[in-house]
Amino acid sequence: MAKIILEIQTRGLNQYHRLESFPVTIGRALDNDIILSDNSVSPYHLRLEQDETGQIFIHNLSDENGIRLNSHKLGQQPVSAPVPSQLLLGNRKARLVSAGIPVEMTHVSRCSGIFSPLCKPLWAGMLLLLTIVSLLVNDYLDVAMQKDALFYISGLLPSLLWILLWTLLIGGVSRLVTHRWEFVPALSVVSLFTLIPLILQEAGDWLDYFFTSDSPSNWLVIGVGDFLLLPILLYAYLHWVLSQKHRHSLGIALVLSALPLGLRGMNLLDQITADSEFSSEPYYQQTLSSLNMHARPALSLEQYLKQAAEALPSQVEE
Repeated sequence: MAKIILEIQTRGLNQYHRLESFPVTIGRALDNDIILSDNSVSPYHLRLEQDETGQIFIHNLSDENGIRLNSHKLGQQPVSAPVPSQLLLGNRKARLVSAGIPVEMTHVSRCSGIFSPLCKPLWAGMLLLLTIVSLLVNDYLDVAMQKDALFYISGLLPSLLWILLWTLLIGGVSRLVTHRWEFVPALSVVSLFTLIPLILQEAGDWLDYFFTSDSPSNWLVIGVGDFLLLPILLYAYLHWVLSQKHRHSLGIALVLSALPLGLRGMNLLDQITADSEFSSEPYYQQTLSSLNMHARPALSLEQYLKQAAEALPSQVEE
């Protein structure tokens, strides 16, 4: 007879029980053969029996939440269960499988090479230090007047608090998924999420000047930085660092990103609405590119006055 395994599905790590002698009782009571601590499971929830041919029969013993076998609710009469079968005991999922069923491929941790900064404490610390320095430099360049060091330190504290809270949140997700606290990779992901928008902003400002248009910074800062960066980093963290499946990684990344992305989307809509009604900045010509303006040498004052006089002779005084 084929050896039967009962798989109790839990978060992250499932439990497996080899069924070698029958009958087998399952429930919350401590005198069961298999004990489940889920409160939705009855003290004596079900009994498994096997006949001479190896066929498994399920006896429903629960008067509360009952049993579902392959999505069908069971009554009080014994029912034969094929192998494999899906079971639902209250809110606890389980499977009856054969010991010879193929297992999934081993998820190899890819936390090496380009992903080393996400996993090693030294690299994560250096990445955090680079992020802090970039925040200070960005604040220094944005302030027109001279300020003392305390001003910049006080401005840095909210960003540090934000990094700490997100590190705890992502580390908590890794605890739920893998039963391990992964604070170092979580800190690296949050540092990257803080550092990359600063880099994108600088690159966008340079491209805006070069192309005489604000479209590059909008695409980089708003499109990439605000809406794509967070789910991409979370997906990379879950898939390559925690070795989760593609669909699981994508689903968790989208769930965690939903609230901040939704808030940023609302702010963007408000900004677009306000810009269409009033703008504190004057509109300027955006059709010229660097190829016909910025890249050319500046005109001398004499050449400028000459061209102005030729273009608008009546407006130029002798």
